[in-house]
Formats: sequence, structure tokens, C-alpha cells
Amino acid sequence: MIKILVLTLIFVIISLVEVPGLVRQKKIKEVIVFFIFLIVGYILNLLYLLNIQITPTNKIIQSLLKPIEKFWGQ
Repeated sequence: MIKILVLTLIFVIISLVEVPGLVRQKKIKEVIVFFIFLIVGYILNLLYLLNIQITPTNKIIQSLLKPIEKFWGQ
């Protein structure tokens, strides 16, 4: 339980450090991509902490990058 709280705290601190600067610079696309990667990273780390078997991450990352690549190109 403590590990999950520490993990959550780390991700919250990362968000609080990075997001305000991006918002001040009005980089909305970057904020969206940042949160997508942050959520994916949090979920993968949480699954690892809970010893849950996960599929190879490269397949997950490939499926996540395709829509981001299409969105980014607009």
C-alpha cells in the first residue's frame, strides 16, 4: 500500500513540475501528450507493483502512438 502511495506521489509531483510551464507557454498539444504518457506510465508502474502480468509494452506503445501521430500531424 505504501508503494502505491509513493508511486502516486511521484507522478503527482512530476505533473506539478511540468504542466504549469507548458500551460504558461500555451502548449496545449504537449500537455495532452504529456498526460497520455503520464497515465500510461502510471498504469504500467502500478501493474508492475501489483505483480500483474502485462503484454509486451512495445505493442501497447505502438497502438498508442498511431493516434497521437495522426493528431500531431494536423
